[in-house]
Amino acid sequence: MAGPVIGNVSQTTARIWIGYRGQGQNLLILGDTAEKRVYYPTDYKYLSNSKGEIALTMDFTGLKPGHTYNVLLSIDGWGSHAKYSFTTQRDSTNYDYNFLLGSCNLLQTDVTRGLFPGGSNWIFYRMRKKNGDFMVWLGDNVYYIYPKHHKSYEGMFERQMLIRRKFNIFYRDFLGHQPNYAIWDDHDSGPNDCCREFTLMDTALTVFKGFWPNVYPEQKELHGNYFSFKHGDSEFMMCDDRYYRAPEGDTLGDFLGETQLAWLKNKLLLSDATFKFIAIGSQVLIDNGFGESYSGYPRERNDLLDFIAKNNIKGVVFLTGDKHYSEISKRDWNGYPIYDFTCSPLTAPALPRRLFGAYKNQWRVKKTDYALKNFGRISVSGPQGNREMKIEIFNRSGMRVRQYAINQNELMLNGTRP
Repeated sequence: MAGPVIGNVSQTTARIWIGYRGQGQNLLILGDTAEKRVYYPTDYKYLSNSKGEIALTMDFTGLKPGHTYNVLLSIDGWGSHAKYSFTTQRDSTNYDYNFLLGSCNLLQTDVTRGLFPGGSNWIFYRMRKKNGDFMVWLGDNVYYIYPKHHKSYEGMFERQMLIRRKFNIFYRDFLGHQPNYAIWDDHDSGPNDCCREFTLMDTALTVFKGFWPNVYPEQKELHGNYFSFKHGDSEFMMCDDRYYRAPEGDTLGDFLGETQLAWLKNKLLLSDATFKFIAIGSQVLIDNGFGESYSGYPRERNDLLDFIAKNNIKGVVFLTGDKHYSEISKRDWNGYPIYDFTCSPLTAPALPRRLFGAYKNQWRVKKTDYALKNFGRISVSGPQGNREMKIEIFNRSGMRVRQYAINQNELMLNGTRP
């Protein structure tokens, strides 16, 4: 019915998702293109709905670093093919790599499909052509638009499956050609601007985890939609800005929550990565009061930024979405230059910022904003000790419209641009 979706991939493991109906057998196997060896799943978990549809996540272990694996489907006599493939991480951290990122992916399947998103679906074809090593989804990856989409488990399941089952080949093929790592925001966790008071948040969490093959912390007390992974000499802390979030207006309330914030701080302290990317659905630095942002919860935001500066956690960059426009913000925080790269929207309508009073941002880096449909790419390169990350913004046709570079030696207390 749907997939495959390549999820978490390390040097020796892979997690892959597929959707089907019926009694599947030998659902998916991997073929090592170098050693001509076949790998079968070593573990699996699944969700199902009342229609007999299955969302299946399979784990593969014992893979080889730097090898390319064909994804072979064989479901109830459907046959096999090797249309999709991925490459495991190298047995090294000292190499150049790049990843794609974006948010606000509105995909319709009803009579409004011609308008939302219409021809902008080509963006996934353009993104695939960039040959990113992996993709970071920054929230609103699937929109629960109408109440029927988020008022029940069945509605959430059906919405997620329908998008992957019936939508066009560009989106489906993109998901099957590189690892995908996803956080959520309000539109894929519940109704607009939802928070911890949404009564079906646990249901939404179950469905999200059943459709995005991330690798979550195993400890039961670390409940929520957050996790981390490494690639090369970078580490990614993928945060949940909905499960613990207090209602809007509670300036003393939680945003990430006490448990998740402690997890994040511990990750930052222990990480030896050159670049430490913190992915959060809402913007972190902006203070203009438009829409949702971390600034609406100043107690917790200030505590996190103070922690980064006080401990001189080198290499921190925030990756955010939600706002339906892209920009790079930079703010000096107690001597530490904090960056926030907001990347949005993929296919959702762009925001007329000036009309809605959203244009003002005193922390914006000049000439880095872009207000039409777009996606981002971050490339990490250079010799050890002098690594550089280059941020690029591409329009929906795949043309680069903005770029900005940050050296690792700037991302520290009193860091300066080389």
